[in-house]
Amino acid sequence: MGFFDELPDIEPESPAPHRPWDLPNAEVPGIVPIQTLMLGRTDQVAVAVTGLSAYAEGFEMFVTARLRPPGAAGDREPRPDRGMIRRSFRLGMLLSDGRKVFGEHGGYEAEPTGPVLRAYMSGGGLHMHVSRWWAWPLPPAGPLEFVCEWPAFGVAETRAVIDAQLVLDAAGRSIRLWPENGG
Repeated sequence: MGFFDELPDIEPESPAPHRPWDLPNAEVPGIVPIQTLMLGRTDQVAVAVTGLSAYAEGFEMFVTARLRPPGAAGDREPRPDRGMIRRSFRLGMLLSDGRKVFGEHGGYEAEPTGPVLRAYMSGGGLHMHVSRWWAWPLPPAGPLEFVCEWPAFGVAETRAVIDAQLVLDAAGRSIRLWPENGG
């Protein structure tokens, strides 16, 4: 008799149905050909968009932050607590039609009334942090501005712009693997 034989069998979970505003499960993205987009830099921190991947319905943004170790040359001020660091980071987009999209944490149960930018994965260590953000739907053609502010580190509102056509073209290169929801 095995140690775990007395436990009941695990019931399989029913997967939640895919919703159009969620990151796809049945598609691999087209890669957006960009260079690193520096969003903010001080003596203590640097934050940048380090990659974009596009899908048929939206796109994914990779954001990387590097924090200078405390006590390093130029680091004269005490570092804020971790909660303040996380809460004060702001990320958004300005679409070519004038709509503002504010970065959020968490998901949406009902279909959003406007464009979405939400963090869905993040991690790191003491001196670096990486996060992945999902943007839905695809942006309209024209300039696409990424906007960042990080008051805990003295990063004022900064912007980096690309032509949204790069995202739209990459979305056309995404590969649908099979229908969403197993259909």
